[in-house]
Amino acid sequence: MSEAPFIQINDLHHVYLRDTPLEITALKGVDMEIHMGESVGIIGRTGSGKSTVVQHFNGLIRPREPGKVLVDGEDMSDPKIDIKRVRQRVGLVFQSPQQQLFEKLVGDDIAYGPKRLGMVQADRRERVKWAMEMVGLDFERFKDRFTFSLSGGEMRKTALAGVLALRPEVLILDESTTGVDPRGRKELMARLLALHKEHGLTLVFVSPNMEEVAELVERVYVMDDGRVVMSGTTREVFSQPEELFQHGLNVPQVTQVAHDLRARGIGVERVPVTVDEGVEEIWKILSSCETSPLVSTYQATR
Repeated sequence: MSEAPFIQINDLHHVYLRDTPLEITALKGVDMEIHMGESVGIIGRTGSGKSTVVQHFNGLIRPREPGKVLVDGEDMSDPKIDIKRVRQRVGLVFQSPQQQLFEKLVGDDIAYGPKRLGMVQADRRERVKWAMEMVGLDFERFKDRFTFSLSGGEMRKTALAGVLALRPEVLILDESTTGVDPRGRKELMARLLALHKEHGLTLVFVSPNMEEVAELVERVYVMDDGRVVMSGTTREVFSQPEELFQHGLNVPQVTQVAHDLRARGIGVERVPVTVDEGVEEIWKILSSCETSPLVSTYQATR
């Protein structure tokens, strides 16, 4: 992780429809840092300000209220900033894929960004093919499909491929796996993890799915009522289920099981946040003593 954050937010405020009867204060002094090469989760109940804050990351919303947003040291409130370049480096995939799809054919939609960058046709084709492969869309099968004939999950993958085709340094996913079938979502998560680990892609993941957050990110910000109310490593945050519950959130199911076992006096050495960690902890307990409380409970229920 680099010393200076690539994205830095200090005391950021944002008000929608200011000075109207519909005025809504969305952000109330948010501080965040995103370093290159890391994966960060932003979680919170509906209306907590998650989408508003990530739209500041690439200038879809420019800071006009008190506060500062810096991207690679550049002030996003500066009217002279090269916003096109920022959006090439920081890609954002929306909750609703329809907001990002506009070309008639899937291949043309994914190629739009590279075409705007001036890439020649042969290079664009290879970039589109790579991006579609990354999200699990077969190039020959989907490149000539009508964009709005796709299923919801296929639209999400197409929108993601269109952003990946720009080869961003930071990829923001704003609940972008919602609507993808479980198998497709698992495959997509694996591909994103590979991009993060093998190619150094920085990930910012906004999701209501705690299991996905636990699998994908190293650090978490928790938002509520326009503020950051908790932050830390994924394990640190999910080790505080009572506090998360106060903010309308839960922990991953395997983490909750571990907390319940501890409450029953069963010694869970390390609270797991992923299923693989949970399996490992359970086997430790089972193998430590044949007469452990867990084994006795299991045998009594048979």
